[in-house]
Amino acid sequence: MARRTRTAPDDGFSSWSTQLRKGIVELMILNLVQNEALYGYAIVRELKERGGLVAGEGTVYPVLRRLEADGLVSSAWSDEGPAGPRKYYRITAEGRAFRERAWAEWETVAGAMDELGGKGDR
Repeated sequence: MARRTRTAPDDGFSSWSTQLRKGIVELMILNLVQNEALYGYAIVRELKERGGLVAGEGTVYPVLRRLEADGLVSSAWSDEGPAGPRKYYRITAEGRAFRERAWAEWETVAGAMDELGGKGDR
């Protein structure tokens, strides 16, 4: 009889963590482009450096397309600079309103988590 090797059980944390991160990427991007226009790879780099929450282009570019389709960001191509044409993204008025509401919701959820678990109880 073949011996079965035991693997660590999938406790669902990886999936939960991925969903949590996906849920806040939009808000993070809107925060980045609220004061200046940024091109896609610059957004990827900023998210990695500041938040460490985004794996790469495969996450950011679909979100940028969705934000643009929803009217929350606008884009424009620029040929300036040695790197050639780049598509720059900037928040729209609708995006600012959405960002304010999303930020308030984030603060509410974070506050509730702190009250329920207490930072020192982790």
